[in-house]
Amino acid sequence: PRSAPPEAPRVVETDSTLFVRSPAMTVAARKHPLRLRFADETGRTLVAESDSNAVFANTTRTVRFRIDPDTRFYGTGERSEFGLHGTAFDVYNTAIFNYNRARMTMKVNVPFVSTTGGYGLFIDSHHPGRFDVGAADSTEMAYAAQGGTMTYYVLGGGIPEQIEHYTALTGRQPMPPKWSLGYIQSKYGYRNASQARGVVDTLRAKGFPVDALVLDLYWFEHMGDLAWNRDAFPRPFQMMRDLKRKGVQTVAITEPYIVEPSRLYEPAVDSGYVGTTEDGAPYPIEDWWSCSDCDAVLWDATNPDARDWWWSQYPDFMGDEMAGLWTDLGEPEKHPDAMRHHGGSARSIHNLYNNLWAQTLYRGWQEERPNQRIFNLTRSGFTGIQRYGTTLWSGDVARSWTGFQDQPALLLNVGLAGIGLYGSDLGGFSTGTTTPELYARWMQHGALTPTMRPHGFDGQQPTEPWRFGPDAEEVSRSAARLRYRLMPLLYTLAWENHRTGLPLARPLFFADPSDDRLHGVTDAYLLGESLLVAPVLQDSARTKDVVLPEGTWIPWGTDRPRPAVIDGGRTVTVDAPLDRIPLFVNAGSMVPTRPVAPHTGAQPADTLGMRVVPDPEADASFSVYEDDGQTLAYRDGAYSITSLRQTWEASEDDRTLVLSIGAASGTYDGQPEARTLQPAIHRLAVSPTRVTANGQALSEQPTVEAVREEGGWSYDADAGVLHVQIRGRTHAAHTITVEGVSLR
Repeated sequence: PRSAPPEAPRVVETDSTLFVRSPAMTVAARKHPLRLRFADETGRTLVAESDSNAVFANTTRTVRFRIDPDTRFYGTGERSEFGLHGTAFDVYNTAIFNYNRARMTMKVNVPFVSTTGGYGLFIDSHHPGRFDVGAADSTEMAYAAQGGTMTYYVLGGGIPEQIEHYTALTGRQPMPPKWSLGYIQSKYGYRNASQARGVVDTLRAKGFPVDALVLDLYWFEHMGDLAWNRDAFPRPFQMMRDLKRKGVQTVAITEPYIVEPSRLYEPAVDSGYVGTTEDGAPYPIEDWWSCSDCDAVLWDATNPDARDWWWSQYPDFMGDEMAGLWTDLGEPEKHPDAMRHHGGSARSIHNLYNNLWAQTLYRGWQEERPNQRIFNLTRSGFTGIQRYGTTLWSGDVARSWTGFQDQPALLLNVGLAGIGLYGSDLGGFSTGTTTPELYARWMQHGALTPTMRPHGFDGQQPTEPWRFGPDAEEVSRSAARLRYRLMPLLYTLAWENHRTGLPLARPLFFADPSDDRLHGVTDAYLLGESLLVAPVLQDSARTKDVVLPEGTWIPWGTDRPRPAVIDGGRTVTVDAPLDRIPLFVNAGSMVPTRPVAPHTGAQPADTLGMRVVPDPEADASFSVYEDDGQTLAYRDGAYSITSLRQTWEASEDDRTLVLSIGAASGTYDGQPEARTLQPAIHRLAVSPTRVTANGQALSEQPTVEAVREEGGWSYDADAGVLHVQIRGRTHAAHTITVEGVSLR
């Protein structure tokens, strides 16, 4: 049913002030001079314009706010600092190449700052801007935009609510194709069809799950061709069909620059579809890096006719086989201030450029493939780019530990700016040397981020896991397999991101915003609500200091000997051998899992595992989202939600754990009629006295393998884990009871 319309705000006016009141917020507009103040439902001031506020000065529009020195500020896109108080930075998409340390201004800039003060602030201006968050004056935050009008929104609530409000305004991420959450193999680059086929065959032979292969700029002859190099890829559509039959999708790069030798250079220039000089001539970008002694022009994304023309080039090289696109250099990478566009000067449209490109592809894709989800791996972005089905990454990071160490902070700040799908070039792109240990640790981290994609310049080093020795290969394979085991969790988090705007990877303070220890932490983060990821970011480290929120935490993947049960609310030092990334699950959690398979499409939809970590003082629940993984039918309700719940029943001499698996609510194409349920219940000190399913006693089996063959249950005393398996109808509810439970 539709929700009731919001209550209309009430307006009250006095001689000095105009009050606009809603149930959640009051805006007080002082008349002389005009100053705005925002208060919550109790009347507490959230934020107010400074008395020194001066909005207009020549072409610059500035707004200033009084800030509390105890308020913390986050987000705004790719920022090297996590916690922005005391910083100042430009809001202007800027390509930073081969960085060992991330900068305060990079390729993703979103003028939306989230705060712990009960409000978020979104500046609705695409012009070049600058944030000053208490740098010049610790009691003041200012935003200056170089042109346009000054419109801003104050968004009330805690940080999760601020993100929900912001993405409600600017758009939410569509559901990604499920394959895009799998392992994506990439490098700069695979030079011909033989290499492309060969790397997929090797991944399969070595037991790596893999869902996609990325082709860098060798798939075309000249940048801007948007046509296959038939010498290197003589039968590209057959190649893509063959890869797809193996469960591997093909993604190809495109750029907005057209070099002189390209087949599209003259049509673009003759039609006026490129950036120009002051007098209207095509603006030459001299000595372009991808060709020898030639210039390039920049496609004009602000020209509607140019957008239609540009998209019209895509279907021919994509065919029906290409599954996704990689849009690179869209800051734009080289964008002289003197260039002019249909939509204005270079600086005035610069931040919008990649959004317009993403919008062009999104709309064209919907027309060409009206029931298929888009995957657009893109490097830069601005306000609202998430609504066009984009996945972003952190750009050309150096092959160094310092480059790696900045990635969690970038991931978290981008997520708090409304962009939930983000990753990095695992292993580093270029400059420096990726050691086997650096590669292994980066791959472990990447497996537990929204996207997993090794990438780099192979003129210096390869990117494939087996190129770094047997230990790094095994670590990488184990990390990829863990990712696939967690695919139901990742996919459900993608659904939550689509519905609410909340990112998949979240700062630790999401667990408890009142815990000051958790603010500013970047060497650990939450994946959803239940998992805490603490990547090892130091060379040769074999332990890791981890800040744990309150609660009880259980290490993941260390079942033998029985993992320690760790009390949270403190910093602990944990073992971190090379083959293990510190990963913890919160007691009182139910984490859905699925068997590992060569690709996401091969993972059995009729099998649902769940790692149950009981909390003796609390119940637990999780709702698993499922759909067909590729079409837009979910928009019309073609999906299902399965509710998982763990509760307790107690008597004087017995304690019973009850697992409730709800009937799947909803249907979708390909949904199985029946499924196998495989709970694994951790923390059990002794074998239970009895296990039942839907009121019927289950048979005890001697081993876990026997449970998988025959059903029933088996207690692994060494690990303290009870394994259960039953089979039942998907659209029926099931109840599993475990009697005689004693927890460690």
